[in-house]
This record gives sequence, C-alpha cells and structure tokens, in this order.
Amino acid sequence: MKYDGMVIHSTRDEFGLIEVVDNRVTRKLHFDSPIEQSCLYLNAPMTLNFEYQEKIIERVHAFASGKKANQSIRVLMLGLGGGSMATHLFHTQPNLQITVVELRQAVIDCAYRFFQLPNEPEIETVQANAIEFIKENEHDYDVIIVDIFNAEGLPSELSDQQFQENLWQALRSPGLVVFNLWYQWDKKQPNGKPLTTSETQEVVEFWQTIENENTDCTLNRYNISSSQNLILEVVKD
Repeated sequence: MKYDGMVIHSTRDEFGLIEVVDNRVTRKLHFDSPIEQSCLYLNAPMTLNFEYQEKIIERVHAFASGKKANQSIRVLMLGLGGGSMATHLFHTQPNLQITVVELRQAVIDCAYRFFQLPNEPEIETVQANAIEFIKENEHDYDVIIVDIFNAEGLPSELSDQQFQENLWQALRSPGLVVFNLWYQWDKKQPNGKPLTTSETQEVVEFWQTIENENTDCTLNRYNISSSQNLILEVVKD
C-alpha cells in the first residue's frame, strides 16, 4: 500500500518519480510526494475532486458565457497533471480549442493512458517548458490557465516577472488569466491562518501593480477553504 492505494504504474524521468495509485474509489497521480497532482473517481470520471478545480472551471464558464454563440474560444493551459480540467472543459464547454503545455512527456502519457484525457483534435498537448513556451509564443489566447506544480509545490520560476509580462502579452482583449496558487498555514494559530508563500506573494504583487497601472486590468481572488489554494483571476477588459 502507498498513499492509501496500490501503485499501478511507476516511472522515473529526469525530474523524478511519477506514480499512479489506485484504490477502490479513486486513481491518483503523485510526483514522488504524498501531494495529489490529480485524482480521478473511477466510477464518476467527470467529477472534479478539488474545490480549486471547480472554481477555475466556473471562472472559465463565466467568461465563455459572455461570448457570442458559436464563437470559438482559444484556451492555453500551462500544466497538465492528469488532465482533469482539460477533460472537463472539453465535455462541458463547446467551441473550445485547448492547448496544454506540460514539461514532462511521461505525465502526458499518464494523462492519456490512465486519466481518460480525450485524444481529440480540440485538445493539443505540447511537451515543453511553460516558461520558454510563453516566451517564444506567437499566438494569442482568450483564456490562460496557470496550474504549475512540482513535488515541492509552486516552482520559483512561476513568479518570474518576464513570465508574467509574457502572459499579459499573449492574452486577447477581452481575456482571462487564472492562476492556481498556494498558501502555507500558520500552525501557531489555533484555527490556522493562511500565509502566502513567497512565490504566491510575488505573483499577486506583480498583478496588483498591473491593475494599478492599467484601467483594462481587474483582479479577483478566491480563497479555497478546503485546501491551501488561492485562485487569482486576472481579467483583461
């Protein structure tokens, strides 16, 4: 038994260990850590397991509802995991063209093989470093979802200022960027208190500056009570 289940797939690449773990109810993806990178309910594969995923999907649907009927929406997802959000959007939101950028080819392979990521033309998977991809990007997008984690949490590259600027440049107007960020918890407080990690704080501060300097930028924040996540929504008017 490992992580409350049986390992049904294990592989290692240059970035570390990747494991797929099954129990009677779920299938989970782990990166050499107890942290769940993705979770699939075996008998209800369209059910999202994490509240932060539900919030991100909700914000994309809300944005899409403001578009004209049959208007195509181009979505860029940075970070794949098991592909739960890409799969959910594919099945629930029409007229999407989704490009998913994932650093590790082994993770892409797991998403298709074990987590039911649809092998359809509407979902393009690209094996690339998200930082470099957005730097060299020549396209623009209606929606950009940033959901990049490693075994330790948020990678430090996520808070790079040039990366943030490149995201803004790649975004259409109107457009939407949604970040999945992370809090730490102050264990000295009786009920726990969320504290931003340094990476999260730097991302938030960057977009606060953009909002202050641009009338076409609006920030919205959603604290996820069930986990250590902060959803940061950047709206480009």
